[in-house]
Amino acid sequence: MHNNDTKDYKKVIIEVLLRKYYNRHAKNMSTNRRIILKPTEIYRNYAKNNADIIEKQSFNEDVTELKSMGIISVDYLKYSEDIEKIYLCEEKFETMCEYLRDVYGVIPQSVVSRQVRDIIEAYSHAGIIVQKYSEDILAQIEDPRKLVDYERVKANLKMLYFLEKNKEDLYVREASILVYGDSKWFENHNYDEICTLLKNTVNIPRKEDERNDTILAHYHIMPTEQEVFIKGDWKIKWEQYILETDRLQGGIAIATKDIWSIRRITVNSSNLLTVENKTSYQRLKGHNMAIMYLGGFASWHQIQFLKKVIQDNPNITYLHFGDIDIGGFLIHKHLCRETSKNFRLFCMGVSQLRDKRFQNCLKKLTEHDLVRLEGFPEEDPYREVLAYMKEFNVKLEQEIVSYYLESEA
Repeated sequence: MHNNDTKDYKKVIIEVLLRKYYNRHAKNMSTNRRIILKPTEIYRNYAKNNADIIEKQSFNEDVTELKSMGIISVDYLKYSEDIEKIYLCEEKFETMCEYLRDVYGVIPQSVVSRQVRDIIEAYSHAGIIVQKYSEDILAQIEDPRKLVDYERVKANLKMLYFLEKNKEDLYVREASILVYGDSKWFENHNYDEICTLLKNTVNIPRKEDERNDTILAHYHIMPTEQEVFIKGDWKIKWEQYILETDRLQGGIAIATKDIWSIRRITVNSSNLLTVENKTSYQRLKGHNMAIMYLGGFASWHQIQFLKKVIQDNPNITYLHFGDIDIGGFLIHKHLCRETSKNFRLFCMGVSQLRDKRFQNCLKKLTEHDLVRLEGFPEEDPYREVLAYMKEFNVKLEQEIVSYYLESEA
C-alpha cells in the first residue's frame, strides 16, 4: 500500500526488466545467465545509510508483491531484509505483459508485434506502397530495441491503402473523413509521415525548396482548393468565355480547377512579375506589368499556370520580386528551375541594401542564414548581392521596397 508521497515501483521494475530482456534478444545473445536488476538501478539511495525509510519500505513492498505473483524472484542480503538482486522469471513473461496492460495500460512490444503482424497480413493483397511500408515495419519489429506503435501503423496502412486505390480528385479533409471519419485527423496526426512515406516509396527525393505534401497531387489529393492570384492587364480565354483583368484594380483569383480548361493566356504587358509576399502583391498596382502572387515557393498548380503563360507569351520579360535573403533566392531558383524559364531578379540586389530609405529595416543574418549562405552556390545572378550580405551582415524584407516603389509610381 502506497501513501500519496511514495512512488509506484512495480511498473518501473517491470519496464526495466523487460528492457533488459529485449536488449539481450536484440543482440542475439545466447546465455543461461538470468536477467538481473539491482535495487540501486531504480532507487539510487537504496543501499545508503541516509536512504528515505518510507521510500525504501515502499520499494520493498512492491518487490514483495511482484514476487508473490511469480513475476520475479529475489535475493536478500545475508541477515537482512534488504534486497540484493531482483531476477526476471522469464517463464512468467506473458503474465508480466498482461499485468502491465491490465493495470497500467501499457502494451508490451511482444503483444504489439503480434498485433502488427496481424494487421499487415490483412493488407497482404494491397499494392506496392502498402507492401513497401509493411516490409519496413516488419523489419522494425524484428529489432526489440525499436518501439512500434500499433495504432499508428494501423492508421498509416489505412491511408496508404486508400491513396493507392484513389482515382477521385479530393481535398485533404475529404480524404481524412473518408478514411478516419474525422476531417482533421490526417492533418493532425500522420500527414507529414504519409507524405514522406509516399516520396520514399516512389523514389522522389524531397528538394530543399519543395513542400513535403506536393506528392499528394499524384494521388489526386489537394490540401485545399488553391487559387492563382493575378492583377494587371491579362486576357484569359476558355472555350466559351474570355476574362480581361485590366479594369480590376485589386486583381482576381482563378481556382486551380479552372486552370486546366484555359485555351490561351495573353499578357498585354511587356513584363510579367511574380511576387513572393501577399502585402507586396497587394501594394503594387501593376503599372506596365502583369503581376502574379506566389506566396513563397511556387506550388505545382502555379507552376503549371506559369508554363502555360510562358508557352503563350514567349517574348515578354519575366521578373521575380521577393525578400533579399536566402529564402527569397531559393524561391527564385526553384521558380526558374521548375518553369525552365530565366526570371530576372527585380529589386533584389545591392542597390536596395544600400538604399538610405531602407537602412532602418535591414536585419542581421541569423546563424541559420549564415549556414545556408555558405551552402548557396555563388553564381549569377546572386554572386554580388550574396557577397554584400556576407560582408555587411544584412538582409531585407520586400514589403518596404514595394511600399516605396508604389509611392513613386
